[in-house]
Amino acid sequence: MSHQLEELDLNLIRLLKAVVEHRSIKLAAMQLGISQPSASRGVVRLKQFFNDPLFVRKAHGVEPSPLAIRLADEFDNILAPIEKVLLEFSEFKPETYQGSISIVVDPYLMDEHGQHLLSCCHTAFPKASLVFSNWDSISQDDMLEGKVDYCILDQETDIAKDIYMQPLFKEKRVILAKKDHPSLQLDSNDWASIAPLPLVSLPAPAAYKPLCTVESEYQRMGYEPKVLLKTFNLRVACQMLLETNAIMFASESTADLMSELHAYPMPVVNRNFSHFVVSGGYLQTHRNYPLYQHLHQVIQAALG
Repeated sequence: MSHQLEELDLNLIRLLKAVVEHRSIKLAAMQLGISQPSASRGVVRLKQFFNDPLFVRKAHGVEPSPLAIRLADEFDNILAPIEKVLLEFSEFKPETYQGSISIVVDPYLMDEHGQHLLSCCHTAFPKASLVFSNWDSISQDDMLEGKVDYCILDQETDIAKDIYMQPLFKEKRVILAKKDHPSLQLDSNDWASIAPLPLVSLPAPAAYKPLCTVESEYQRMGYEPKVLLKTFNLRVACQMLLETNAIMFASESTADLMSELHAYPMPVVNRNFSHFVVSGGYLQTHRNYPLYQHLHQVIQAALG
């Protein structure tokens, strides 16, 4: 028969799930707080609606049909989005929230702040299941599809307008190199002394469209960078800095992460290149949800 799903009572599916779990209409009725005759009538309605036996009587209960088992298995998947919406609009208590929170982070920011972020989020949501991952070429699609709750990115990310971004913090870009570098000064540096030095380059992560790259800044000043190493890994980059006279343009947070290196002042650069502006965001459609508002506050306090 053609099933008219709008006529299906979700409470009947809840009954079906209970009968499948207990293999007993009586025990299912007790679990749901209804009478056994009401439960039996509900099972009859389910059989008529799905045109399937659903349950076969046995000596000590009932045996569910394959369709009944599949429907019971899918019930949580059907109900979970509805329960999540109701939870998000109800009085929110982060300390008792038991759902999943998925956060994607710029891979360099993950290296710099990931451990501290995890600690702060776990403290704020002690019973939640946390998922931390690096931003990549499919992360934006995952966010737009509701698979990811929150993102942390810098200003070079080309982000969809459907994602509501708010600034978290701003920090200077510096030159990172080994301590007592023979060509760098602690107070000021100019392009003439910097341009000949070997360069360690951190390419923009996947899906980024940088407003101003290291290479373009060199070219703007009339120089061609002498790239010694390109890597997406901060620790690999810093190892090269330790072993050579190479330099790297990085954030103050990277300098704090690598105490064996030193942060030197940059020469005059493009305004877009002088600072990192890091923002956090979630879907525009979630702006009024207490869960996302609280999550943003937690991350802002952790990074601000």
